Amino acid sequence: MIHQNLEVKFSRYGRWITSIPIKIVLFSIAILIPFIVHVPKIKIDTSTEGFMHPNDPVLQTYNHFREQFGREERVIVAIKSDKIFTLPFLQTLRQLHQALASSVPHIDDITSLYNVRNTLGEEDKLYTDDLLEPFPKTQADVERIKHRAMKSHFYKDLFVSSNGNMTAIILESDAYSQAGTSSESIDDDIGGFDEATQESDVRSDDESGSDSQGRHFLTDQENSEFVQAIHSIVRQYRDKGLDIYVAGSASVVDALKVQMRNDMQKFTRTTFLIIVIFFLVMFRRISATIYPVIVVILALLTTVGAMAWTGVAFKLPTQIVPSLLLAVSVGATVHVLSIFFDKFNEKGDKAEAIEYTLGHSGLAIAMTSITTAIGVGSFAGSEVAPISDLGIFAAFGVLVSLFLTLTLLPALLMITRLKPRKKSEPGRLDRIMEKLAILPIYYYKQILIVGGILVMLSLAMATKIEPSHNPLFWFQPDNINRVSTLAIDREMNGSLTIEAVVDTGKENGWNDPVRLKKLDTLAKEFEHYRDPYTHIGKVVSLHTIVKETNKALHANDEHFYTIPNSVNLVAQELLLFENSGSDDLEDVVDSQFSKVRITVKIPWTDSVKAVGVRNYLQRRLQETFPNDKVEVTGMVSLLINTFSQAVHSAIQSYFIAFTLISLMMILILGSVRLGLFSMIPNLVPIILGLFIMVLKPISLDMFTLLIGSIAIGLAVDDTIHFMHNFKRYYRQTGDSAEAIRLTFFTTGKALVITSMVLSLGFFSFMMGTMISVQNFGLLTGSVIIFALLSDLLIAPAMMIVIAKRGWVK
Repeated sequence: MIHQNLEVKFSRYGRWITSIPIKIVLFSIAILIPFIVHVPKIKIDTSTEGFMHPNDPVLQTYNHFREQFGREERVIVAIKSDKIFTLPFLQTLRQLHQALASSVPHIDDITSLYNVRNTLGEEDKLYTDDLLEPFPKTQADVERIKHRAMKSHFYKDLFVSSNGNMTAIILESDAYSQAGTSSESIDDDIGGFDEATQESDVRSDDESGSDSQGRHFLTDQENSEFVQAIHSIVRQYRDKGLDIYVAGSASVVDALKVQMRNDMQKFTRTTFLIIVIFFLVMFRRISATIYPVIVVILALLTTVGAMAWTGVAFKLPTQIVPSLLLAVSVGATVHVLSIFFDKFNEKGDKAEAIEYTLGHSGLAIAMTSITTAIGVGSFAGSEVAPISDLGIFAAFGVLVSLFLTLTLLPALLMITRLKPRKKSEPGRLDRIMEKLAILPIYYYKQILIVGGILVMLSLAMATKIEPSHNPLFWFQPDNINRVSTLAIDREMNGSLTIEAVVDTGKENGWNDPVRLKKLDTLAKEFEHYRDPYTHIGKVVSLHTIVKETNKALHANDEHFYTIPNSVNLVAQELLLFENSGSDDLEDVVDSQFSKVRITVKIPWTDSVKAVGVRNYLQRRLQETFPNDKVEVTGMVSLLINTFSQAVHSAIQSYFIAFTLISLMMILILGSVRLGLFSMIPNLVPIILGLFIMVLKPISLDMFTLLIGSIAIGLAVDDTIHFMHNFKRYYRQTGDSAEAIRLTFFTTGKALVITSMVLSLGFFSFMMGTMISVQNFGLLTGSVIIFALLSDLLIAPAMMIVIAKRGWVK
């Protein structure tokens, strides 16, 4: 009774629209303009920090680290050659180094063999010159430099590979944005260490991305300028025949952003093309092609404008929002147009056709959009910021699309001159649906048995799916970023770093030789760490400088590459090093010598697999320094935290989506039993999607985690339309078989059209360049096809059984 009353109200609503169509058009557009005008302000942010909410403790720890020691994301420019220690090569290295130093914006430091510190002692004096100062003039000079470089513990796997066939230039960007740094904060930093960062209770980064002094961290755009300038210079030298590679998290993240932007444009164009072709083929009317595109464009612009208005940037997960909205918007408009033109061709009256269409399918369209919004909106509470943004704005966009489908679309149809087209015989799709209807009516038992077997098989195989969060492997195998990173990892023993800070809480705590010896012993232990997935390639910290200084002050005798036993001697050597002209000390210790930074170099590792090494470092540091505060941070920790939060949020989102959509189905169908049974066809396609993940194989990553809730939201649309109309026709005929036939001839046609458009829209993601996006498109498109088959086979087969038991009222 409630459903019938709502259908009557939708019918009356349709009659009202036909009475004032021009006012409806103007009102619908006017209400969206405040959002649309903000579209040009939208930004793209692919930074790893952007995956976290500002109050995330892991991000706060990272911001504390950045405020004290600067940005730990580096770009590594590595050159492979068997002639590194020759005069012509060193001249080329100098030219490249100087070109990078002079032309790259937002650069804080650049270090290579050209200017790396060369610590020398003379009696009680210490000197830290550049390694190539003065620059060698003969090959004999070069040989002396090679001897010194290859014996250096510090240079190995940092600036030169252990076999001497690769050398690296390490570039560090500014920690702070030039646009957001005031003159006062610049003045504060003059003279060495930043005294303002001595406090241990540094406040966390706020929503604007600033530290406790109001200084803004380097923006994603500035990081892009930094990276792109490096690549521009590197290309010039690569074109000259130099075997040169670029790696580092800053470079990889920027490359992901470039590909994301290109893919977004490709997805949008492809999906629009699919929409236009399908609507032209199915309806053969210009208006039926243009009007859905108008709805799609306005919904998309409004959503993007809302993101820009609220200061939310496009990030890697939110790049699917445009294609999602394109697909969902089309689904609703197809149902309106399909029913409208069938009625209009029959009666020849637009007003009557609109009134009938909204009365027939208005409620179902509203409910499907709401359930889709619930499906994607369940991500709104995610601990991962861009996934939360996806939930909020995708749900908002779906509701905007619903608003336009129920207002603007019928109003446009009303003011358009249309001529009815009488059908002399059933169309091709009608004949296909007639044949399809036979299957669930006569073979319902076989369908349910086969469906059950496939579900059980898929669930059994799903145990083989492995979690993964490895942005590097989102690139194709031949992508230069992936090739470069793997090459540098192989030759230089790593391209990523895990950072740790050990805070003694007292001044001169790290002048203690006992503490330094513990650190030295622990660093040696770290460098022997191996697990099935990764290893530690190098450890650099204060102990490195102390040992190097002690050796230099003892005539470079290797036996003195140790930590002195005396507190006074340690303090004296550190003072000599600080006064020697090198500023490297401030990179590893604070001005009060209370905190020390430990940089642990590892190869690029899947963050799921990197949990072991991160936890190992945290545990061993805390065991070695039980009375000190130990914090493990850096980009690897951020990636680990992001994925673990994504998994937790996905499980929570699935539960919320399933619960709310189940309640919606119970409400729509007016029966608890029927509502719960209707969820079976919605879960089957998702379970079958797991089967594809095993066959491909596809890992459970940041993108595939999103599929569950999105697929539930999309798949339930078909189920709602089928169940809603089946129940209508069953009440009219009292015959489940006849109700299925009538449902197939009306709603079934629209389901086929929308599913084809939806699946092709997501299959267009397979044209993208990122493997993770391709997998997302393949899985989501496949799940939509499975959902269509589930609603055309399993759902009607279930309804035959349910009707026989008398559960349909």
